[in-house]
Amino acid sequence: MTDPWFLMTYDRDAECWMVHLDGGRYPMHCGEWLEIRIAGDGGIACRLELDRDWYVITNEARFYLRKKDTYQIHI
Repeated sequence: MTDPWFLMTYDRDAECWMVHLDGGRYPMHCGEWLEIRIAGDGGIACRLELDRDWYVITNEARFYLRKKDTYQIHI
């Protein structure tokens, strides 16, 4: 059995990313490690951070998250 991918969306009222788990939504915080699916079946390990905007850091790169997009993640 493989681990499920969870949805992560931006909540403008809370000004943070929320992960959807077991029918609820829970806030993500700076410094949290996750695996984000970019394309295909696999994901990229990264750390969530906040500067002027939310972004993730991987070993190779940093990129901003688009607030209107929904991401699939492992936590």
